[in-house]
Amino acid sequence: MDIKPITNKIFWDSWVQRQKYTSLFLSWNWGIFERRMGNIFENYGLFKGGSLVGVLPIKFVVAKRGKYLHLRHGPVLDWDNTDPDSVCKSLALVESFVRNKARLLGAWFIRISPLVPKNSVAEQCFFKRGFINSATHNRDAELAWVLPLDKPEAELLQGMRKSTRYGIRKAQREGVEIIKTKSTELFGEFWRIYRKTVDRQKWTGYSRKYIETQFQVFAQDNQALMFLARYKGEYISAAIFIYYGGQSIYHHAGSLTRYRKVPASYLLQWEAINEAKRRGMKVHNFWGISPQDKPNHPWAGLSFFKRGFGGHAQEFAHAKDLKINWLYYATRAFEKIECWQKGY
Repeated sequence: MDIKPITNKIFWDSWVQRQKYTSLFLSWNWGIFERRMGNIFENYGLFKGGSLVGVLPIKFVVAKRGKYLHLRHGPVLDWDNTDPDSVCKSLALVESFVRNKARLLGAWFIRISPLVPKNSVAEQCFFKRGFINSATHNRDAELAWVLPLDKPEAELLQGMRKSTRYGIRKAQREGVEIIKTKSTELFGEFWRIYRKTVDRQKWTGYSRKYIETQFQVFAQDNQALMFLARYKGEYISAAIFIYYGGQSIYHHAGSLTRYRKVPASYLLQWEAINEAKRRGMKVHNFWGISPQDKPNHPWAGLSFFKRGFGGHAQEFAHAKDLKINWLYYATRAFEKIECWQKGY
């Protein structure tokens, strides 16, 4: 087996989208977005006998919390292989390659978050290679809420919480209009709503450049749509959805407090579900949710909203770190304090 750079978008995406689990972070366009933001991001492939058998999307992160290599939702290998020796052999080669790259760049540690089930053969292989569970909170939809789209609209509605169906119908009766666009012409409206939501919830939001660049990159390939809900001439709710790997992914969103009695977000989400069905998506991914045993979690209210549309939880193993430098422990301490302060 050998690890080599991949420079062909179609070659990369065609392999990634055939995998059992995938996400926007594994798409070729995510790498384009990262590089447009000025970051070091490289696409590597694991080859066996000339055939691609794995991918490594690698970003070099330089942040206040430390310097590290991040394989976000990666690496992607043959995780369904039930032979522990085969899985661990592939992982050993990947770990050695990434470790050497980390040392050359002066990284303090390596962080991975592969889409593998908890307590699986794959997760045990990571522990054997010296990885430990990250101190950071459940991020990047390790615990997500997903809605399969293999049912007619009537059955999808029937599977929702009663109050969710009521919210959709109420918004329709009150004349809420849903606008869909892949243009950035209305991005200013989205940004206004998003920032008010971030301030209200006391979240750590993304910059305008971050979200707008991301939207532009995916929209140019028809892989993103912005939905805005308009009520009596004013935009009061907005969201961005990414389409990749058979999924419609609910990614960035917000709503205005003063219109909280107008359930525009329910209708917006329902229109997004129908759009996903029209596009032939298999799943509508509501993205991250809080654990049900943590009622005071910062995401509890939003998670209650997501669960109301029907579907089920989808959980993957927690992110893992591999120490390269003793400075890693400074990052680990910072993230533990951050989780405690934010209530995660």
